[in-house]
Amino acid sequence: MPKPKTVRAYLDDLEPHQGAIAVALEDAIKQHWPHLTVKLAWGFPCWSGNERVFSVMGQADRCNLQLWQGAELANDYLDRIEGTGKSLRHVKVYAVDQVNDELIDIMDRAVTLDATAPQRVR
Repeated sequence: MPKPKTVRAYLDDLEPHQGAIAVALEDAIKQHWPHLTVKLAWGFPCWSGNERVFSVMGQADRCNLQLWQGAELANDYLDRIEGTGKSLRHVKVYAVDQVNDELIDIMDRAVTLDATAPQRVR
């Protein structure tokens, strides 16, 4: 199967459960941070402000919301933000109802970090 060439094609190619989660994340981003731009990068939808802020990856039973400066936020959300990367961390989202106030708060802090202290993505 060829790799999708657009964000919409990527989302449409996900399994229904993953697609519902990814669209809920996309809707939240559009609603709360309409200034962010989106394009495919590394094969996944990535939203950027000054630098990359979020990306969404379909996984077997969930979607991962990748936070490009997630290491800066991880200590404040030990039960949600996972990973060991120097900068990149992720939140596992298993259901649409997990796109909740706490996740919006995490995402808002990531957008604020990008606005106040952007980190260049290599």
